[in-house]
Amino acid sequence: MKMPITKIPTPDFSFKNNRKVNLPASLAGIVRKIPAYWRGLRTLRALVRESQPDVIINFFEPLTGIYALTCRNRPPVVAVAHQFMYEHPAYVRAPGKRLQQFGMKWYVRLVGAASTRIALSLYTAPDLPRKNLVVGPPILRRQLFELQPNPNGNFVLVYLLNHGYAEQIINWHKKNPATVLHCFYDKPDAPPEFRHDDTLTFHRLDGDKFLRMMAECKFVACTAGFESLGEAAWLGKPLFLVPVENHIEQQINAIDATRAGLGVADTSFNLDRLVELPARLHNAVFRAWLNRADALLLQTLDRAVAKTQPEPHHFLHWKGKRPKVA
Repeated sequence: MKMPITKIPTPDFSFKNNRKVNLPASLAGIVRKIPAYWRGLRTLRALVRESQPDVIINFFEPLTGIYALTCRNRPPVVAVAHQFMYEHPAYVRAPGKRLQQFGMKWYVRLVGAASTRIALSLYTAPDLPRKNLVVGPPILRRQLFELQPNPNGNFVLVYLLNHGYAEQIINWHKKNPATVLHCFYDKPDAPPEFRHDDTLTFHRLDGDKFLRMMAECKFVACTAGFESLGEAAWLGKPLFLVPVENHIEQQINAIDATRAGLGVADTSFNLDRLVELPARLHNAVFRAWLNRADALLLQTLDRAVAKTQPEPHHFLHWKGKRPKVA
């Protein structure tokens, strides 16, 4: 979008050994930065007053949820995230993780407070009008739809959210040198491409390059980020999933993806389990679902804006132009 960008601090995770979510450190960091978050909330309010948008879109950012909850005279807020599926009775649960799921449930409610919520899902599910919840397909990068998947891929594509997992990949590779691996990771100061040997190459994070290689690979082994699941499913690439340790969101993502038939999950990068994957995913139903994403998002924005107007207007003919979005 060709518009000014204002950066506002927001809560984030802290990690231990570049692998495991460190909950105490994450909470301590949030408490320490409360003054910065308060200033960010004031900045957000000032930006909305200045720009006067017709609608605010929140991609799972907690300060925007607090803003929606505490500010009466404001534009409607549409909150978009797959995490809102936690409020849906059709969604999966992680066994033995009650406390973490309880905390995640209330965090999700805070982020989507006083908002119309779009719960992004790998499959169709009924809307919940009483909860102001609409179920929609994943929203994925436009570059994905320009790719043609290679049905005869001959390498495994690995994505590591945290570079601390690279050691597991190297250890497995030593025992299985014939399998060609291309691994993307977030290692600081890593070169764009590091050739470990003839069959193992590490790549610095590069979204476009990763998508192109996903279209060419045979399997995808990755931590269980929602967008990666959707991209692989669209391309028909079976998934081997290793959710980040102590990361309840990714653990539930992995359970959800395996239930949807997208692959298998484990607690470590034990790539021996690749033999359990099919040669290709049958993804016609998923593709049809994903093709509804644009229309559903526009319809939801249209309804949210129309609720604040004395007379209904079609979104695409809003006073001769689309609503302004913040």
